Amino acid sequence: MFLFLFCMSVLTPVSIAVVGMVLQKHPVRDINSWSGYRTARSMKSQEAWDFAQKYSAGIWTKGGVVLAVVSAAVMLGFRKGDYEAVSVRLVTVQVICMCLSIVPVEIKLWRRF
Repeated sequence: MFLFLFCMSVLTPVSIAVVGMVLQKHPVRDINSWSGYRTARSMKSQEAWDFAQKYSAGIWTKGGVVLAVVSAAVMLGFRKGDYEAVSVRLVTVQVICMCLSIVPVEIKLWRRF
């Protein structure tokens, strides 16, 4: 059971990092309301859109790698303890971090555009 929960706890941040890498190499080119980093500020101009796509992808790539390493270390530290509860808390923190990645992108867009 530990191995399964360990893999699931690392899968979320690895997925975030992979999506970030893909979006860095192949950013969403056209402003649309279906895919890419879509906020009112990022959709104001093509220049803002292009910047937001690359900047957010970089944050997801770096953040995903950091979260994966930290999550693996935490899970290994709780291998003999209550790893079920730790796994649930880790995934919750990972999703919150993913959502909070909006903050630095919006600040950068606000300052630049």
